Amino acid sequence: QAGETVTLLGDATGAGVVINKDITIDFGGFTYTVNQAVGSEGTKTLGFQILKNNNVTLKNGTLTSTAAVEGSKEIKMLIQNYADLTLTDMNLVDNTDHILYALSNNSGTSNINGATSITTDAVAFDVYDYTAGGYALPTVNVNTTGKITGAIEVSESISNNLNISGGLF
Repeated sequence: QAGETVTLLGDATGAGVVINKDITIDFGGFTYTVNQAVGSEGTKTLGFQILKNNNVTLKNGTLTSTAAVEGSKEIKMLIQNYADLTLTDMNLVDNTDHILYALSNNSGTSNINGATSITTDAVAFDVYDYTAGGYALPTVNVNTTGKITGAIEVSESISNNLNISGGLF
């Protein structure tokens, strides 16, 4: 239900998740491994797809992916975000060679808080101007004690929409 908290009770592996409601997912210190991509028709290459006009919190755990399962496209983005997203004490871990973005921010405000870390050889996160798609400009606020490993991409037109006040890079 919208507004509720879903709590993982142990490590789990499963399909990606499309989120279209206000919700909190408390990983409870556990790891969720995505093994099947989700997304819009023709672009099912996402681990989590967070749709616009929602407030979503992911906290207290690890999100990662495996190689694509038979019949599924590779996961290219661990999280694609169009909403207001808060990551608190999370680890986004790319342990494959097919992720292009650990966290792609296309609209809404993303807050990277607590001890959140992002680990990838690709793009850790972006701040992407997707207004041509009818979306509002995204803003990313980073105030973590965690470590961000990977590239950071910011659309030149919105460089002021990235605010960093903490973290190791």
